[in-house]
Amino acid sequence: MIMSFNKLLFKLKTLMLFFVLFLSVSTYSLTISDGKIVETTRPMNINAYDFDMIFSTFFGGSNIDETTGIAVADDGSFYITGCTQSSDFPTLNAYNSTYGGGFGDSFVAKFTVNGSLLWSTYLGGNEMDTGIEIAVASDGSCYVTGTTESGNFPTLNAYNSTYGGGLGDIYVAKFSTSGSLLWSTYLGGTNKDEGYGITVASDGSCYVTGNTWSSNFPTLNAYNSTFGGDISDAFVSKFSASGSLLWSTYLGGSSHDWGTDAFASDGSCYVIGSTDSINFPLLNPYDNTFSITEAFITKFSASGSLLWSTYLGGNLIDEGNGIAVVSDGSCYVTGLTLSSDFPILNAYDDTIDSGDMDIFVAKISSSGSLLWSTYLGGSGIDSGLGIAVTSDDSCFVTGSTYSYDFPTLNPYDNTYNLGNSDVFITYFSSSGSLLWSTYLGGNQYEEGRGITIATNGSCYVTGGTGSSNFPILNPYDSTLNESDAFITKFNPKETPTQPSSAYSFLGFIIGMLVFSLFVRKRRKK
Repeated sequence: MIMSFNKLLFKLKTLMLFFVLFLSVSTYSLTISDGKIVETTRPMNINAYDFDMIFSTFFGGSNIDETTGIAVADDGSFYITGCTQSSDFPTLNAYNSTYGGGFGDSFVAKFTVNGSLLWSTYLGGNEMDTGIEIAVASDGSCYVTGTTESGNFPTLNAYNSTYGGGLGDIYVAKFSTSGSLLWSTYLGGTNKDEGYGITVASDGSCYVTGNTWSSNFPTLNAYNSTFGGDISDAFVSKFSASGSLLWSTYLGGSSHDWGTDAFASDGSCYVIGSTDSINFPLLNPYDNTFSITEAFITKFSASGSLLWSTYLGGNLIDEGNGIAVVSDGSCYVTGLTLSSDFPILNAYDDTIDSGDMDIFVAKISSSGSLLWSTYLGGSGIDSGLGIAVTSDDSCFVTGSTYSYDFPTLNPYDNTYNLGNSDVFITYFSSSGSLLWSTYLGGNQYEEGRGITIATNGSCYVTGGTGSSNFPILNPYDSTLNESDAFITKFNPKETPTQPSSAYSFLGFIIGMLVFSLFVRKRRKK
């Protein structure tokens, strides 16, 4: 039997009504507020891996300033460190508000979660002082390391209050959450010593790494108490929360070795760096083959015993720059590689690009096995300099790129800005999938040096810029001087909430009831 036009139109209208009701209920929720049922719109699909810029600011004085380290506290406030050549560098509630002279001072500054300055201080003597890395303890205090050439660098409650000479000593300093200096010490021998990485354990003790040219570098309860020779060795030193030296060791072979970053987890300490030594100490290595320069990753116990140590690289130059550890003890590492045969596994990108220097990002298990590893970059020169982990064990990487075709995904900025280099920020899942990636920069040089992730997923990145058109938003300082530090914060956009099966079923039932009543009413006519 052929259906009449009116009946067909009636059925189509009722089906459309049912469909609209179904969608409406499925995208609304009912909540109880002050004893009343309140209707609220349920979130629609939003890209889960997209980020909004919250603030972005210059930071510095009238001369050259650069930030190299950043760390976020549990309350969302954050600390930065770096080097300034500005006698008018912004200070506030400072331990020292006067520029020390020489070629530069270290600085330490603390900001609120919204980017307001809480305190800022110079830290240095009358020669060159450079802040490199900073870490935050669970009580909100911060630890800083770097290098000083100043015989009058400020020390307090020091393990060593005397400058060792040579071309520089390491310094390690601890500040309270309000900016008071708690302790500060030299660390080094009679030759050149440099502090590059610092991390804080849950008990407030800290680990420092870097490199030393000194055959009399202070060792204590050492894995290796003998200088390897040639140019320099890496070192790892552990201090108590009050500044006492607990153990200290050389780490290296017979050529040039340097540590660049460290991360403490469950009492253990993970160190990354680079080595030119064919006899660099290895233990249960994933990779035991040496080429020209290799990245290394080494894990120590809380007492200084070597747990495992491995090369990571291919047949050319590979350098390790950043490390971060997640809850299960696996670690993420980043750096740079010129090797077309860099070890790749479960990769986002398994081919080095034509620029001949790419970033590498890799994840290594708590026992030293490779879980995944990938190239990251475009046709220019790209370098990974910092890495940080999230509460769900994914990772963010930053550094510098000269590539107009650097991979982006849902970017804040998808265009290379044609300066000397741009910052990049890239987000990987725990399994190595690319989730988000963006350029950040202006029409001059930029370099991302430090990155940290808050517990709510906010991403803070810092470094240096020479671009007057660097993207600025809600800034503490909106004016570029000669060359300034920058600090930029991104927040994740709202996580998508799909309508649950319960709401979909409720929508179906209500739609059917309305449909039934509508049909009955129609029949009565």
